[in-house]
Amino acid sequence: MVSLPERDLSNEQSVTLGCVNFDSEWGDKAANLAKIKGLTKEAAMQGIDIVAFPELALSGYECSAELCMHRELAETIPGPATEELCALAREHNMYIVFGMPEQDAVVPERRYISCPFIGPEGLIGTYRKLHLGPPPIFTETLCFTGGTSIPVFDTRFGKVGIQICADFWMYPEVARIQMLKGARLIINCSGSPDLSPDRRAYMTQQTGARATENLVYAATANLVGKENTISFYGCSTIAGPEFPRFNHIYAQGGDGEEIVSATLSFSKLNKFREAVPIRNIRRDDILLREFNELDRNSAEYTRH
Repeated sequence: MVSLPERDLSNEQSVTLGCVNFDSEWGDKAANLAKIKGLTKEAAMQGIDIVAFPELALSGYECSAELCMHRELAETIPGPATEELCALAREHNMYIVFGMPEQDAVVPERRYISCPFIGPEGLIGTYRKLHLGPPPIFTETLCFTGGTSIPVFDTRFGKVGIQICADFWMYPEVARIQMLKGARLIINCSGSPDLSPDRRAYMTQQTGARATENLVYAATANLVGKENTISFYGCSTIAGPEFPRFNHIYAQGGDGEEIVSATLSFSKLNKFREAVPIRNIRRDDILLREFNELDRNSAEYTRH
């Protein structure tokens, strides 16, 4: 059984988080970097401590086998874009997370959908998207390789988990692992397209669900606007418990470019964590047994 401390009084007990509905200029990295810097400065003036930008905000999202502009725009991490934003984070004493195409420093032809996490102290780390969207609806597997780890990052506000789009929407195990590693805030950098009429409800439901089931604050920063053939709907959302409510939507954007923000209290969060200590009462013995059984059954099926 995993047993972790419910309180962390060594860190600041509240944080002001900003999530940006971001309209990327497809294929124009210079324009997008300038806009990210401008909106970060605006966030700093609003008193925001952590500002989050969506998936592939630096480059734009769309790719195909014939038109993969990410091949030319991908950068290593650290690299030029992260160095500029590190300087900005130091200047304003804040944290920045943003989506970009990352070029592998060892194997240059390998690229990832990545989110570097930057603070006043510099580059803290990078999250690489695990679950890539496959054809025919998505084309990510034509341009990118999936990540291989689920990190959490230390900040003066405690541990923060970063995820990217499908990892957050479709694979709740990722958020659970980050919570068990100590995260009390999980940020989803998303490129969620305008594919269904219930898109706003989906954003509200899923962001709220990740927060409620893990007793963390959860937030999504989503792309907005239209690229070549895909439109994005924004609705960036910040959610989490607000004692005595298990699920509360603190802020949600519309379908235009904007900064959505909320101040979140970790003292309030601890009230729920002490009343419902899910990390201590979780039945790891049964869950691990079932996962192992699934793995054995899958291996047996593959052999036959």
